[in-house]
Amino acid sequence: MNRRWDLRLVPSAMTAWLCSIVFLTSGLPPAVWTGLSCVGVTGAVLLLLRRHRRSHGSSVRHGVYGRPTEVLGALAVVALCAAAAVLTAWNTTQPARSALSEHPPGATVRVTATVAGKPTAYSSRAFEGRGEAGEGTAVTLHSEQLGTRSEHTEVTVFATHPAWQELDDADTLTATLTLSDTASPAKLTARASSAPVVETTEKETEPGLLEQARSDLARLSLSHGAAAAGLVPGMTVGDTSQISSSLTEDMRTTGLTHLTAVSGSNCALAMTLTGYAALTMGAGRRVCLMAGMLALGCFVLLVGPDPSVLRASVMGALGALSMLSGRNGVSLNALSAAVIGLVLVSPGLSIDFGFILSVLATAGIVVSGRAVARLLALKLPVPVALCIAIPFVAQLWCGPVLLLLNPALPTYSLPANMAATLLVPVATVAGLIAVCVLVVPNVLMPALLLIPGLEADPVMGAWERSAQVPITVAAVPARGVAWIAEFFAGLPGSLIPWPPGIWGIVLLAVISVSAGGVLHWLDARCQRPTDTHGTLDAAPAPVPVPDPVWRRVAQKRRRRRRALAVLAAVTTVILIVQGLIWWLRPAPAWDSVVCDVGQGDAVLHRTGARSAVLVDAGPEPRALKSCLRQAEIERLDAVILSHDHADHTAGLEALAGDFPVDQVWYSTATGDLPDSARTFADRAHVPAPGDTLDLGATTVTVLGPQPPSAGSGQRRTAPSSEDENNASLALRITVTGENGTTTWLSAGDLEEDGANRLIRSQPDAARLEADILKVSHHGARNGGTRLIDTVDPALAVISVGADNTYGHPHPSITEALQDSGSSVARTDQHGSLWIRKDGSRISVSTR
Repeated sequence: MNRRWDLRLVPSAMTAWLCSIVFLTSGLPPAVWTGLSCVGVTGAVLLLLRRHRRSHGSSVRHGVYGRPTEVLGALAVVALCAAAAVLTAWNTTQPARSALSEHPPGATVRVTATVAGKPTAYSSRAFEGRGEAGEGTAVTLHSEQLGTRSEHTEVTVFATHPAWQELDDADTLTATLTLSDTASPAKLTARASSAPVVETTEKETEPGLLEQARSDLARLSLSHGAAAAGLVPGMTVGDTSQISSSLTEDMRTTGLTHLTAVSGSNCALAMTLTGYAALTMGAGRRVCLMAGMLALGCFVLLVGPDPSVLRASVMGALGALSMLSGRNGVSLNALSAAVIGLVLVSPGLSIDFGFILSVLATAGIVVSGRAVARLLALKLPVPVALCIAIPFVAQLWCGPVLLLLNPALPTYSLPANMAATLLVPVATVAGLIAVCVLVVPNVLMPALLLIPGLEADPVMGAWERSAQVPITVAAVPARGVAWIAEFFAGLPGSLIPWPPGIWGIVLLAVISVSAGGVLHWLDARCQRPTDTHGTLDAAPAPVPVPDPVWRRVAQKRRRRRRALAVLAAVTTVILIVQGLIWWLRPAPAWDSVVCDVGQGDAVLHRTGARSAVLVDAGPEPRALKSCLRQAEIERLDAVILSHDHADHTAGLEALAGDFPVDQVWYSTATGDLPDSARTFADRAHVPAPGDTLDLGATTVTVLGPQPPSAGSGQRRTAPSSEDENNASLALRITVTGENGTTTWLSAGDLEEDGANRLIRSQPDAARLEADILKVSHHGARNGGTRLIDTVDPALAVISVGADNTYGHPHPSITEALQDSGSSVARTDQHGSLWIRKDGSRISVSTR
């Protein structure tokens, strides 16, 4: 099949986009030369095509210009688009250029401005002499006065003072800013190290209708767990304020970040579903399109009509219009027209990564989507082929640009997006229904309150309970998306390192273009009709099979196929049921859990039905989070960090936003708080020997070491690994369960010298005796055996990674434990250890 694309508007779109980019990044003269170059290149290409058509005597069709007037008209359109792009970019950046002419980068200026949007946290790595390195708060301001002049322009402020975090949208403030070295007319940026002065003007305390619906959606989602609380508002209205940092990182690693942005798919869903609803009720095509456009407008107002939402709504509308109008998919002409319109309306979009990725993804689907889907459909069902083709071509076309955002390739982006394809629409649609339910009572409340005896609170409660139904439906796929992100991010090699810089981008672009070319060549080859050839056989045709015989054979085949289908169905059902039983099986009863976190330590001791004390956090946030969820822990009364090594502290990231922490105890050779625990600095301190925590069913007593103090000579600015190990907290832990009390001795990674000092420091050796010993330093030889002999445990647990390269546990340690008569349980052999006292016995279970 000879398929052609309509390319008539492509040169104009590329010219407008390129001129806008060059003007915003380099200035007016380069943009003018770029526009003239685009006109020249377009003219040369059109003349070559015209001569080619004339030499072959073919008719002019599908956008190939054959007449001189058509060529001149096309050049005029391209030139007009170039001029319009330059003029709109000039007009848009005029205030910023005026500000920079009076206050060059590096200048300090006083600004009066209004906050535009919520402040967001940022972090970046340092670049010598430029940028906003480090961590802080990013705030977008609409300036009213810049220095002594009245300048209405947008300024992005990177602030380090915590007061900037407290700002609200529409606050009016005065602040002293330093224009950044990277400030330009395209993006006016500044730094702030001091607090802003916020004007104390009276503001409306009542949120707007749509803002109230968004906040209600986020609030009601909290009851469905951390994953649903973050992803349901994110996939519905783009509210990512409740997504934990660990889930954000997992989605970035698996290429699923776009699901929590207001993308074209959200807009297309809102418009298409409304249009089809009108169509099913008997409306005509025009009414159907009008209803869809009205729904799209309401959705844009709901999420906030900023430039990124404008871009998403246009791209989504293109897809939705093609479906509601009954015509073929989005053409390149429609996409080109959208690019031209967006670049002229908002020139800043031309250098916005979201816009670039959106255009590339849409173009990839238009140009390559059908070809890849047809190739896959040769071996796969059509729905499966589409689910693979769409994310594949989007990733193929966007790959080189994504390298600018993340200098590594997400290995499992394609399977992760395929797995999430069927879940996202369900969550989005259910979330939008919940928003509609939440909006209704606010609209009807004045009329409802006219009914005698009706009060506002019961009415709102009833509507919120109704909204919980679609939110509950949306929470299921949202948790599925979170699990997909966590699963694929946890697989080995989830990110492929790639050569940095321009050569890495060029290399990936060459690979992408080559792969796309090969796929289109294969598709064209498959579509090409094949020649029929052969030899004539003069022999008589075979005798036809009698009808009764044919029917018996066909019946046997049908019975065989049915039997195989039944067998396959029964086998599939059994496997699914077994998988569900395995997946949904309850955790064993426990008083303490030694979490399998690999080569590290993390032990839970129960303090209540849903609370515990966590001793160490392991090296891997995902592993710790999985253990906490399996144990059904919702809060941690205390987190105790035995010492400052990554295999005991790095997993703390899993606690951020998901598991409230009341207090933190820690010990380090320097006396300083571990970097991974900075989030908990306001509730962290170093305990001394004799300090005790009484937390419900668990009591923790510190046996050592004595914390180092300033000027004592004990603090070390650069401690060795041995010094840090011997700074480990030695803890006596008593856990009282339903069937008895268990005592533990836990001493982090204490080495032999530290163990000897601990034994000598105890006036009563009985204080070191315990039912269970958490073997120090994962069973390393340098932990010695004297502590094992002193404690004389009934059970010894070793938290150690499978196939670790350290040789842990050492044979001398396991032999000493066997000689002492202790039972040994290891996480590398049994996984997480679920321990409880059962009368006179200590029971160890695995899940």
